[in-house]
Amino acid sequence: MRRLPLLLLMLVVAAHAMAGTGKIIIINSDAPGQGFNDSTPATAVPGNPGTTRGEQRLNVFLAAAEHWRKVIDTNVDIIADARFPVIPGCTAEEAILGQAAPQSWRENFPNAPKQNTWYPIALANKFANTDMEPSTTDIFVQFNSGLDNATCLGATSWYYGLDGNAGNDVDLYMVVLHELGHGLGISGAFSDPDFRGGHPSIFDTHAFDRSLGLRWDQMSRAQRQVSMTNTGNLVWDGPSTRDAAPRILEPATTLTITEPAALAGNFDIGRADFGGSVAGLLGRIVRASDEANTSGNSTTDACTALTNASAIAGNVAFIDRGSCTFVQKARNAQTAGATAVIIGDRSASYSAENPPTCLPPGMHGEDADDITIPIISIGINDATNVNTQLTGSATIQGLLRSDPSQRAGASSEGYVRLFAPCTLQPGSSVHHWDVTATPNLLMEPNINSDLLHDVDLTMYMLIDMGWTTRTGRRFLKRP
Repeated sequence: MRRLPLLLLMLVVAAHAMAGTGKIIIINSDAPGQGFNDSTPATAVPGNPGTTRGEQRLNVFLAAAEHWRKVIDTNVDIIADARFPVIPGCTAEEAILGQAAPQSWRENFPNAPKQNTWYPIALANKFANTDMEPSTTDIFVQFNSGLDNATCLGATSWYYGLDGNAGNDVDLYMVVLHELGHGLGISGAFSDPDFRGGHPSIFDTHAFDRSLGLRWDQMSRAQRQVSMTNTGNLVWDGPSTRDAAPRILEPATTLTITEPAALAGNFDIGRADFGGSVAGLLGRIVRASDEANTSGNSTTDACTALTNASAIAGNVAFIDRGSCTFVQKARNAQTAGATAVIIGDRSASYSAENPPTCLPPGMHGEDADDITIPIISIGINDATNVNTQLTGSATIQGLLRSDPSQRAGASSEGYVRLFAPCTLQPGSSVHHWDVTATPNLLMEPNINSDLLHDVDLTMYMLIDMGWTTRTGRRFLKRP
């Protein structure tokens, strides 16, 4: 039998139980004094009147579960085993925020839409219209309470408000929405690229490789292993998501190189959260030069004042990543008269613990209000090609343009890209949206501060897998 271990949780769940079936119920599995039961006094925050840290955590979980309940249509309750322990491995710069997965998978059950295909237990229960595993929970989910101490991510902590104003902290509400998405089925039934018992999960039947022209369920294991790191070419082929993408994703802005012929084409870009608008003509791209010193041993990283300001003035500065902050690089280029900055990723920026992704790096900066020129980045492979041409004294001309025929984070065919960095990232690769999506999406591998409190393309992905929505539910649309 399922048992609710805390009186508080029993009262909260019982209040919802009277409303009928189709709820997402959170079961608190923390020990006394820990996680949801942490008695540390807390001051009320917007939307969350809890008086202890544990109560505020539970309130956020219940609010996120209620959000999903209003979206997901099912006659069978979805039970989530929730915990809030300290997850090991947290440093001042890096932490695992949370983890979630279906507790079990089912295939060939009554009313299964596809045979020999694994479905997460919550979705399988929906199709079967009964709880096929009544003695177990449906989703396992846990979050890292370590964020609330100063040694884990430094001054960054969990934000327990429900208004979306997390500032420099991490919005727990959005992380819970994200992880419950994994528990509802945005996951594999086994460790990729292997299939459980040789059969795909329902997710695998929509993972499509543009290079091969095959879905994962049509590939060999060896082909799937290559596809996992086929950056930019692994996409989601579900029709609901493809139809919804133009309403949610912005038109793609690309760096278009017009000369030399060896570089001509469109490049994916990353955008900085500081600097000017990226739209408009760029012009000639010139490599920045500076003096090597303790701030940056490279002479092309712009960590000190540029020594070729006369060549940079009126042109676009191409700067190597690494050694100092993006803001410092941009400020030195702007002082030299650059009209824009392109940060090129490079192998020196990585280590065995921090391998390259082949995707344009994200760029964040504080105290950068004085920077008014556009700042973009390109991935390591594209940057290597640009550097090769610059070393050969080629003249490079490029422009930034908005392409209304393509959406940021989608392929030219309109399929939304899945996260497939060139170095496999277990736990992140495949089962997330690609980081090139604009605006940022809930199911990207990182939680971004500009997310709105909704499920954007996540719900459409779940619809492609077989979930349905409650009558009259409207989803967030973006211009």
